[in-house]
Amino acid sequence: MLTPAVRIALGLVSLMVTLVLIGEVFTGYPPDREASARRHRGQVARIVGGEVVVALRTGVADLPAPDSTVQRVLKDAQLREPKLLSVRVIGASGQPLAQVGEHARGWRLEPGELSNADNIRVPLISNGNAWGEVQLVFEPALPTTLRGWLHDPLAQWLVFIAGVGFVAFALYLRRVLRHLDPNAAVPERVRNAFDTLTEGVLVLDLTGRIMLANQAFCELCNENAQALTGVDANKLTWMLAALPPDAQAPPWRQAVQQKKAVLGVPLTLELEGLPRRELVMNCAPITEGANQVRGCLATFSDVTELHERTERLQVAMGELSASQREIERKNEELTLLATRDALTGIFNRRSLMQQAEQRFAEAGAAATPISCIMCDIDHFKQVNDKFGHAGGDQVIQGAAKALSRGLRLGDFVGRYGGEEFCIILPGGTAAQAVEIAERLREDIDANLGSALRDHVGVKVTMSFGVAEIGPHVPDPATLIDLADQALYHSKKNGRNRVTTWSPTAVVSAEPIANG
Repeated sequence: MLTPAVRIALGLVSLMVTLVLIGEVFTGYPPDREASARRHRGQVARIVGGEVVVALRTGVADLPAPDSTVQRVLKDAQLREPKLLSVRVIGASGQPLAQVGEHARGWRLEPGELSNADNIRVPLISNGNAWGEVQLVFEPALPTTLRGWLHDPLAQWLVFIAGVGFVAFALYLRRVLRHLDPNAAVPERVRNAFDTLTEGVLVLDLTGRIMLANQAFCELCNENAQALTGVDANKLTWMLAALPPDAQAPPWRQAVQQKKAVLGVPLTLELEGLPRRELVMNCAPITEGANQVRGCLATFSDVTELHERTERLQVAMGELSASQREIERKNEELTLLATRDALTGIFNRRSLMQQAEQRFAEAGAAATPISCIMCDIDHFKQVNDKFGHAGGDQVIQGAAKALSRGLRLGDFVGRYGGEEFCIILPGGTAAQAVEIAERLREDIDANLGSALRDHVGVKVTMSFGVAEIGPHVPDPATLIDLADQALYHSKKNGRNRVTTWSPTAVVSAEPIANG
């Protein structure tokens, strides 16, 4: 779509070229090149004709030799006149006597036809009788092809005037129409109404030229409203730099092209000497009539304070989240300290009893078996007396590790007190518990002495007692007590063995290898 400035410039250039052509008709300037060429070529023809007459008087006998005097005259004439293509001398009978150039190609006159600007005939008279004639062929006085017209000086002159005039008129009118365009004449009351808004407002035409900038916008960019009027918004580098990096085109241009609002465009305005501002830009097309877009209305909301509050809130939320994670970590540590034995890392007695009560209740509800293994380090006082409390601690830690690694998935072990340990086997029968206890006893018999790292060859064993839930076992404390009784029986009967409690008798399993 052509702008008003371009349309007016085209009209002025057309009018100017028309006036030039009319002026040529009435003033004779520029002069008629065809008439000038005809006069000049007529003079050349008369001169050549006179020279041919002189040459004929002295060299008729030489004709039609190629090096005759007449032939040399014709060649000299062609050299003097660059636009002379060919010359021919013919006798009264029409017989060619001398010629230079391709004469037949350019000669167009019929016998008796008058000369023109391109073909000229000069009659030769001898004693009052027609002796012959000289025929001259010149280049066309006026162009005959499009390429020729494009190289014609007059055409080039008109094109130059039209081109330069169009550029000059367009630039001048573009400047002038900024002040004469009726669209720029915004009533003062409208300007005052826009100035009362706290948001920055720009009214742009179809090309992005600023028609109105309210006071709030001027304060954002530290510009004068009058200086902004008529400025192309597409050339405001500071505004383009504030757009998001992924913006394909300025929002106001998108709103005009797509004929729909472009909302929520974030801007980061950074101007020298002014604080950084965070803005939100909304652009809506200004329509008239049947959805005809006349311009664009752009608003700029300053959300710097909100953005700063959001950043502070995010920092606070991050700190709160870090504090919460720290509290959770501390709680986990406290839970670990509250439920785990400090020396061995397995359940302490309090946590062991809580877990046992929960598993005991589940076994009673589901009518599934549950067993308990009580175990104790044999002759632990002797270990303490011989290797000190540090050595005793090493043996207790080694026993806890051996017991933990020998259990099934779902079983758990705790330190019941001193050198005594308790193992709960949910879903385990007495027979399964005896099998597990025997496997643990064998492992400890073979390896627990190595827990005393500074003493080689020391043997340390443990005794085990097993009990299973039954009608006579009302709670986990009773189950543990029964297993403890079986453990006492193992201690009493030589240690390093597994004993199972039953309502009728205490069954002792002899160790496979007892050292």
